[in-house]
Amino acid sequence: AATREPPPPPPPSAAAQLLEELRDAVEREAPPRRRQMVGEWLYAALSAIPEVSDVGKVTGMMLDFPIEQLLPLLADPSQLKPVAHQAMEALKAAPQPQPPPPQPQP
Repeated sequence: AATREPPPPPPPSAAAQLLEELRDAVEREAPPRRRQMVGEWLYAALSAIPEVSDVGKVTGMMLDFPIEQLLPLLADPSQLKPVAHQAMEALKAAPQPQPPPPQPQP
């Protein structure tokens, strides 16, 4: 009887493949440039989500995360959306800065 060979492993998903490409691109950059590069990618990805009204602020908030946590979000938009929504909710809940009181005129 012929022994059956195990089936070949499934090809990597598009998100997994993209994640590897993102990691490679980040590792090729000098460390000071890495966060800026991820920020640019993040800004572009967040711009494609219509519900994100303040892309710059959400990008800034998310850049507080370690890069290794951001890359999977960039590779898979279905993972990015809920995180972007959480950031938007946090922005709405944050107290808004009040304008300074008017100064009395001498």
